[in-house]
Amino acid sequence: MSHQLPPMLSVPEKKTAAAELFRDRHFFNSPFFADLRDARACLSVPSPQTQPPSSSRALLLRYHRLLYSARDDPCAFDDNLAFTWHDAFRPNLKHTSALLRFEKAAVVFNVGAASSRIAAAVDRAAEGGVKAACGEFQRAAGAFRAVGEMMEGQEGTVDISPEASAMLERLMLAQAQECCFERALAAGTSPAACSKVARQAALYYEEAYAALVIPPLQNHFDRSWSSHIQLKAAQFNAEACYRYAMELHEKTEIGEEIARLQVGINAVADAKRTARGTPAPLYDSVTRLEQEMSRSLERAVNENNRIYLMRIPAAKTLSPLPAASLVRSASTSEVLDAKTETGIQSS
Repeated sequence: MSHQLPPMLSVPEKKTAAAELFRDRHFFNSPFFADLRDARACLSVPSPQTQPPSSSRALLLRYHRLLYSARDDPCAFDDNLAFTWHDAFRPNLKHTSALLRFEKAAVVFNVGAASSRIAAAVDRAAEGGVKAACGEFQRAAGAFRAVGEMMEGQEGTVDISPEASAMLERLMLAQAQECCFERALAAGTSPAACSKVARQAALYYEEAYAALVIPPLQNHFDRSWSSHIQLKAAQFNAEACYRYAMELHEKTEIGEEIARLQVGINAVADAKRTARGTPAPLYDSVTRLEQEMSRSLERAVNENNRIYLMRIPAAKTLSPLPAASLVRSASTSEVLDAKTETGIQSS
């Protein structure tokens, strides 16, 4: 691919305060509980974002494994146990709880955040890069889905609420589906098939955006996030229209081709007017797509005026474009498998 690929969003990791798991000398003398205490201490770093995400995830998975092994011992933890975690998106906000469920949810959230950081850092233009990024985004999606299930009916910060978890899961799936679209284009897949993949990416982005602009997530995330996701939704709706229009052109269905191109161009133009703070590579990518579609539209209109004279259907009469999802959220066991770094791949 000759142009720089658009950037992906990654999720920051939550910061935690030190926690004294147990004070009884019996546990101090136990190698297992010493390991557990040391593993928890490794998570209490001033700025989790400064650590390499792969190293951070390895520490999180080790601690989760030890914590899970100790869950059935009713005497293992101190009566005054208190876990404090800061909101990943608003670090000035924090929540303290004695519940191990809360601690596990925060740890799994950070596993998902680290996975998203790994995925976003992958060079997708390199051989195997798209596949690796796709796998990591699906792992992140599974982590956020698991967090939402664990925090159902529980108190905590907004970032681990069921609403935020569902939004982050859809965002990670959108980015994984986008990787599939990039791979389909590189493989020379038919325009009709590419259109279906693009349309599903748009649907995932639309779902994430819809959750982001209503309470409790409204105004909680940086404004650039909603602009980024809104522009991505428009981009992939336009891509779906563009690829579908290519197929229509081959069938000489020029009237609908013109209508589909107009719909896609309008979607991009509207999103560009309201998008603020989006990275230059994303904005440039959307602008190139808009220009390509405009050239195709001009050609189709000229051909229709000179040769076909077909009626152009109104946008509201067009049927929804078909979609095909090629991704899934990883299972909890896959998310927490320390031996599987990028084992969840698209079908």
